[in-house]
Amino acid sequence: MTDQAQPTCDTDQMEADVMAVIQACGGDPRIAIRALLVENAIQEQRIERLAASLSFGYVRGRIGFTHRQSGSSH
Repeated sequence: MTDQAQPTCDTDQMEADVMAVIQACGGDPRIAIRALLVENAIQEQRIERLAASLSFGYVRGRIGFTHRQSGSSH
């Protein structure tokens, strides 16, 4: 019975978050969507920079990460 209650709580929280974003944008859903898209782009850029800074050995060649050649002989 707890499992059935969990999605409702998640849905309620999501709905509250949606309303909070719209209210923060003056009640205009188009502005809220635009703000979220801009934030998403910023986060994607941060992820790309962080992924690029990881060493090949640390990520062990996982898909999505490429080995970067450095100027050192290590």
